[in-house]
Amino acid sequence: MADRHTTEKLLEGERLSGKVTLFAKVTILPGDELPYHEHHGETEVYHILSGEGIYQDNNKTYPVQAGMTTFCEDGSGHAVSCSGKEPLVFLAMIQKKAELL
Repeated sequence: MADRHTTEKLLEGERLSGKVTLFAKVTILPGDELPYHEHHGETEVYHILSGEGIYQDNNKTYPVQAGMTTFCEDGSGHAVSCSGKEPLVFLAMIQKKAELL
């Protein structure tokens, strides 16, 4: 089955100045997820624009909805799924750890 989520890069290349490696709008369809993954040497922020989901930060899970922001620290892992009837849409930004710049 094909992925039921899309990632639309909003800025790329030199427009990100080398500190930010991803700035994108992510859409996850109902019942889909971005699986658990870890970040090493970088952090990631999600800002929820619309929809409802379940966010997992290491071993903790909690509901997310429009207006909420999540933060995944360097060396940590996270996942997110769409738990509502409408797509979960959020901005995602990955930034290199300060000591690596």
